[in-house]
Amino acid sequence: MSIKKIVLLSSFLLLATGMFSQIKFGIRAGTGYYMVPQSATGAIVSKFNSVKPEVDQIDLQYAKTGGFGYNFGLFLDYSITDAIGIQIEPSVSLRNYNEVLKSFGADSLVSVISENYIYNELTYLDIPILFKYNLNPNTGKYGRKSYISVFAGPQIGLFLGKTESNEVTTSVTIYDQTTVNTSKRDRPNEFKIDYNTIDIAAVAGVMYDFEKGFRFGARYVGSLMPVTQNINFDSYHHAVHLTVGYNFIPQKRRRRRR
Repeated sequence: MSIKKIVLLSSFLLLATGMFSQIKFGIRAGTGYYMVPQSATGAIVSKFNSVKPEVDQIDLQYAKTGGFGYNFGLFLDYSITDAIGIQIEPSVSLRNYNEVLKSFGADSLVSVISENYIYNELTYLDIPILFKYNLNPNTGKYGRKSYISVFAGPQIGLFLGKTESNEVTTSVTIYDQTTVNTSKRDRPNEFKIDYNTIDIAAVAGVMYDFEKGFRFGARYVGSLMPVTQNINFDSYHHAVHLTVGYNFIPQKRRRRRR
């Protein structure tokens, strides 16, 4: 092998090693509390009821209690400099939350109150692209860096599917005597929900990287466009997440100054 080829090969290996040392790759998982704003939905339903007065006694309280969801996946973190980096996190997200549909009817003899509790479980493939800023990296006793970082960026969510479970509680009052029944029932047709294929969201948060590979973080995720596509519902997903991850690629050790 000629000296020129040896020099080129050595230069390539040094460059590849330098780039590799700037990369982190690992697994991540988290839990989040999901919320769907009620005000936007209420405005749409009021408009809908004016068009179809036969449902104007249905009071919609969308995602009244919210719900906890989960996410798990991978992350790829590339450090452009010691302070600036880019992170991509393909993850499967399970978004769970509840709805309450209330209807009321009464005459001189009988009053009927019906509450339809709907439990939604949605599945998304989320791909956040985050821009990180590392605050005051410190070199620990193992010769690797630990630091706290802030991040923000867009997230693309691909809707994969949903499941619903409904439970209806009906209270019938006749001459001051009330009977309560609970049963299973499908969502009313006039309030069927169709979800958009893509959810565009914004992400912002903070994270701490430990020098031995673990990382912990907290973030806020908010939809920038409606997640539903029918006229009955104009809803957005908002969530607060707590996450944990582990980096499989060890950082290059650095000698500590004495």
